[in-house]
Amino acid sequence: MTRLAVVAAALSLVLLACPKAPPATTLGGTDEENVDRFSSQLEEFHTKTDVECKDWCSLKSKVCDVSKSICDIAGRHADRDDYQKKCVTGQEECARYNEGCSSCSKK
Repeated sequence: MTRLAVVAAALSLVLLACPKAPPATTLGGTDEENVDRFSSQLEEFHTKTDVECKDWCSLKSKVCDVSKSICDIAGRHADRDDYQKKCVTGQEECARYNEGCSSCSKK
């Protein structure tokens, strides 16, 4: 009977214990890994010089989504100047694609 009580107590502790908060990660890796990955994607967009007019608007949403992801991570790490700079770079790239899209839309 005592063993049953001990097992029941242990089982209830396991089932009722509060889960620990996960580290600052996403399904794709740590924030550091994600910022690096997103920064590489932005660099690829930045180096595209042969973007046709029809592509500016479709690429705009991708670039701005990547920029938002970087800025979301930067918001969680306000003490990291490198993340803040990458956020600004992403916002500038998003603005460049917004301008390109609106310029093409007027033609």
